[in-house]
This record gives sequence, C-alpha cells and structure tokens, in this order.
Amino acid sequence: MKKILIITVITMFTACATRDIHDIEEGMASKEVVDIAGEPTEKVEMPLDIEWWVYEEDKVLLIFENDTVTNVTSEKEIEESLKDFEKGMEDIQKEIEELTK
Repeated sequence: MKKILIITVITMFTACATRDIHDIEEGMASKEVVDIAGEPTEKVEMPLDIEWWVYEEDKVLLIFENDTVTNVTSEKEIEESLKDFEKGMEDIQKEIEELTK
C-alpha cells in the first residue's frame, strides 16, 4: 500500500511539472508564462518595454509588451511570413523592372 501511495504521489508531481507552451495565450503576464512553460531559453530586451522570449525546444517566440504577452509565434509561422515577404519583394522587383524598361 505504501509503494502505491509513493508511486501515485510521484506521478502526480510529474504530471504537474509537464509544461505545455501551447497553453500560453495573449494577455498573460510573464509570471503566468513561467508557471506554465518555465524560463525561456533566451530573453531579448527591446526598446519601449518590449521583450522577446525564445523557447528553442518548442520553437516558439513570445513577444511581451509591458510584461504582457502580445504575440505567440511558432517557427512555422515565422517561416511562412518570411516566404510571403520574399514573394512580395520579388513582385516589387518585377514591377520595378517593368517600369524601367
């Protein structure tokens, strides 16, 4: 009986310690984020009280303004945005070439 109780308690603590970055939402305070996901891999301070938190393992970037999450972005979303940006730049280059002919 004692072994079952010990195993149950250990399992409960392990389950509570599991982090899920996907539970983070815009509007959360940094303390809530740390409680859910732990400390980030890297923190980057920006001007105007903006901070970027990088969770490398989860491939997630959180943007904070005044200690509040304002954006949750995955690596996939960043890659898609860069592709859209590159396509937009190519379109602009084509337009410039057409205008200078």
